[in-house]
Amino acid sequence: MIDRRTLIKGAGAALAASGLGLPAARAESPDPLCYASVGELIAMFQARKASPVDLLKAQIKRIEAYNTKVNCITYEHFDQALKEAKQSEDRYRRGTARPLEGITVAIKDEFSRPGWRITQGSLIYKDSPPATENSAITDALDAAGAVMPFQTTVPEFYLFLGASTRAWGTTRNPWNLEYSPGGSSAGSAAALAAGFATLAVGSDMGGSIRIPASQCGVYGFRPPFGRVAGGEIPYSTSGPLARRFDDLVRFQNAIVGPSDRVMAAMRPRLDYPMRYQRLSGWRIAVDWGDGIADVIPSVKAAMRKGIAALRAAGCTVDEVDCGLTKAHKMVFIRGLMATSIGTAIEISNSHRDQLSPYVTELLDQVGPVGPRQAEEAEELLQRLHRQVQQRVFGKGYRILLMPTMATPLVAADMFKSKENKVDPWVGTGLGLALTWHWNLLNRYPVVDVPLGVVENRMPSGMQVIGQTFTDLDTFQFASNWSRLRPSLFAGERFPTFT
Repeated sequence: MIDRRTLIKGAGAALAASGLGLPAARAESPDPLCYASVGELIAMFQARKASPVDLLKAQIKRIEAYNTKVNCITYEHFDQALKEAKQSEDRYRRGTARPLEGITVAIKDEFSRPGWRITQGSLIYKDSPPATENSAITDALDAAGAVMPFQTTVPEFYLFLGASTRAWGTTRNPWNLEYSPGGSSAGSAAALAAGFATLAVGSDMGGSIRIPASQCGVYGFRPPFGRVAGGEIPYSTSGPLARRFDDLVRFQNAIVGPSDRVMAAMRPRLDYPMRYQRLSGWRIAVDWGDGIADVIPSVKAAMRKGIAALRAAGCTVDEVDCGLTKAHKMVFIRGLMATSIGTAIEISNSHRDQLSPYVTELLDQVGPVGPRQAEEAEELLQRLHRQVQQRVFGKGYRILLMPTMATPLVAADMFKSKENKVDPWVGTGLGLALTWHWNLLNRYPVVDVPLGVVENRMPSGMQVIGQTFTDLDTFQFASNWSRLRPSLFAGERFPTFT
């Protein structure tokens, strides 16, 4: 059985074997429980080498040490979580543990539990009435035995790629505090990278799972619409974030499936295997996203190293152009705002004095929206779907690869970007994301996989896009990728909080 001493020895061995440690400053060595995998933790809990209470206390200690730097938590629920962890301890003693029993999960400031406040990162909602019931995802996590110790920061109304808000301040990336952890699931990914929780919930309506996964060096899954019971708006889906691929699988299996709260949730539930066959013989396409943004050389170099490993594993990898361009951006955004998400415009316009500055900038750029903007987005969706089918999946490619972000070097503090008159699309990251087309094309599953640390101690990631509803193809690829490429959160490859 695995215990803390074994985990510490394993980390040292990994460092000695890899020679891939990060230069410069190092944070204090974490309690190994804080970064242990779900499988390792469950083994320790079952063998009484550690307990869910031990895990929670270790992560609370780490939060107390480092969250003043990262600022990724809105509300703490440690007393409630401690009661849940003690109940999980009892279940392990009785042999009635559930799939995520005692595992800590960070919850995005979007998903409710009774007594919790959902602020949407806004002063307008910071004093909103407490929720009276669970969201569908927290229902599923309760049923799986997870412990939910805190809620995580988001940009105001989930609209940008970091988390600077007047309500909660600026969230920073544990890998390099100058830079953004991505967004809108900013605090969720930052909490994972920081070792504050074992898993984290995200949602994605323009890249909000994939971008923070990329920025923080973790795995993220943007399921096809309806696979996870997140809501009724097709642009947006909910999904898991995890430091390891195996953890992503366990998490997805806990939250996938129908819910009586969400009509759009698909039946029957899909089971995701823990083990997958090799990729030998697969045909894989790569689109560098040149029409969307200029990807920096270090991100391209990291992708090319991965592509070389895929070819060595027996894959054929070809470059393609899906015809995705930055000219589609405002059609996408106005189409998004033509859904019920656009009620944020009406509310925001009547409370402009309370808004973060980038929100007013966006409101001015979007302008009035209505059925015509929704129709234009639907027409674009149909055209892009045909192009992707004709140029990729219709030609026999199993997977399409794309960078997630053109660069990970996005400033954490979006208020300073505004003051310095940086183009808001670039200064806050929107002009650098290659993700949002896949929210129009929302039936394509996308796993975001880590590329490693690429520049200035910052990680980057890659989108793995499957044919419509072929989730298991993307998981098979990601499983192989996790074996082919060096892992973060091993040896000295941990965030330094500097």
